[in-house]
Amino acid sequence: MQTFSFSTLVGLTAAIALTGCGQQPEREPPAEARVETQIEQQSPESMCPDDGPTFPITGKCVGRAINFIDMPAMNDHPDVAYFEQMTGDTCGWKLMEMPFATDALFYQGMVCGDRETTLEFAAGAQAAEIYLASSAYRAETGYTETPLIRVFSVNPDDVFANILFRAREQMDDKDAAEACTVVQAGVAGWPEGSLVVDNPAEADAHDPNDGPRGACGPYGLNQGETNYWRIFGGFSWFFMLGQEPVGIAPESFTLMVQDASGEWTRAD
Repeated sequence: MQTFSFSTLVGLTAAIALTGCGQQPEREPPAEARVETQIEQQSPESMCPDDGPTFPITGKCVGRAINFIDMPAMNDHPDVAYFEQMTGDTCGWKLMEMPFATDALFYQGMVCGDRETTLEFAAGAQAAEIYLASSAYRAETGYTETPLIRVFSVNPDDVFANILFRAREQMDDKDAAEACTVVQAGVAGWPEGSLVVDNPAEADAHDPNDGPRGACGPYGLNQGETNYWRIFGGFSWFFMLGQEPVGIAPESFTLMVQDASGEWTRAD
């Protein structure tokens, strides 16, 4: 399997300017053209084993691209029942492709009837951001102004360093910030390897009967919401998924990059 090379990381990092600070990313208004990036392209002479469609960016066969994903979201996933109750339609997962700067992101999005959950990428100075572009249970189209995910660069020699820096940077109490560290989330239903920034001493002293706990600022622990970090594809990803399912399967997120020959491969 292709390893995410340093040269590719440098190029992508420059393209989306993940290491800067301050201003928020500028994004264009919603447009049908962005939704169309989710639509598979049917070749007149398909090279796919099932003569099926291909994705427009990577050119991967839609019927085979699922093999790039570690843990595909299955139809017995609890989010499926939630969306069926919300919509009254039959719902299920669909593999989507989204532009990610010069690369591409595969993910599973919820589909209910003729509505799909799709995502939109926005580059920025402080971080790249990923927004909800359309929803499988909301009748309106267009994205919300709050990102679902922020994506930062990562130091390959110390993959936790960037996460801890980002969390501490947002905290006013610098003494309290020094007590924060990166730990395994260990929450059932979250992707394997999910991380949170927490204060271990506060965690040990906390009585669960006191209710959900928060620690270490906006990029830290928030037991009242589905907020966590993941590291993959050469980046650190902060998921801010709120309290209810949004129709994406974070465990399915897979970054695809081109190798020297132009072949699209998975970035580890």
